Amino acid sequence: MTKFGIGQPVRRVEDARFLLGRGRYVDDISLPRQAHGALLSSPHAHARIVRMDASKAQAAPGVLCVLTGADSGPDHIGGFAPVMPEDMGGPKGFRAIRPVLAVDRVRHVGDRVAFVVAETLEQARDAVELIEVEYEALPAVPEV
Repeated sequence: MTKFGIGQPVRRVEDARFLLGRGRYVDDISLPRQAHGALLSSPHAHARIVRMDASKAQAAPGVLCVLTGADSGPDHIGGFAPVMPEDMGGPKGFRAIRPVLAVDRVRHVGDRVAFVVAETLEQARDAVELIEVEYEALPAVPEV
């Protein structure tokens, strides 16, 4: 028999600290020489990236690094491997490795286009807004 069964109430132990304002979150952590990052996401469901200019963002105050999809190949950044049913004992499927940053095409709204690292979160967010991207919208499938 397992410790908890289906439908059995599970006593939560974290509620007291959150209700009393003593919760600790990742955003509460501050370390010496800590950097912050911000992503530029695609506003298009499907589009080709015609041109991207990150020079203004790179020159912005506090910016340490600006990464684009063009940097991911030469820098061997790699991609994300999805969790598959076969990883949990299910049937085999096609494992499509997704790039960390879009290189030439975005495939959904919110697809990652660029990443900025800066000394503060505000500087990173401001620099992301300086990145200029020209998209050529392509047909999208809004329903399945």
